[in-house]
Amino acid sequence: MALQKYGFIVKSAGLDMFKHQGHLASDNFNMSMAGVQDAGQACFVAQEMLTKGVQLIELCGAFSGEEAQQIRDAIEDRIPVGYVQYTEEERERLTRELS
Repeated sequence: MALQKYGFIVKSAGLDMFKHQGHLASDNFNMSMAGVQDAGQACFVAQEMLTKGVQLIELCGAFSGEEAQQIRDAIEDRIPVGYVQYTEEERERLTRELS
């Protein structure tokens, strides 16, 4: 089956999982996105995305591998969950530029 519904979750202080949501759609692309404050909220959002037929969830770079696993566990590993990872060089760059 082709990927038809995609989910993306962003984590940052000040985001409200009920308020910060969006949707992008075209004939060939359908994405639900949500902003959350922490991994607990992301688990809730992922469960909700699953009920709406999302086939794949990706997490922004603010999530750790452990948090990604918490989300997989929350949805009983029913769909793939990936997360952005930065190379060591990019992590150093982020530290320099965002500190």
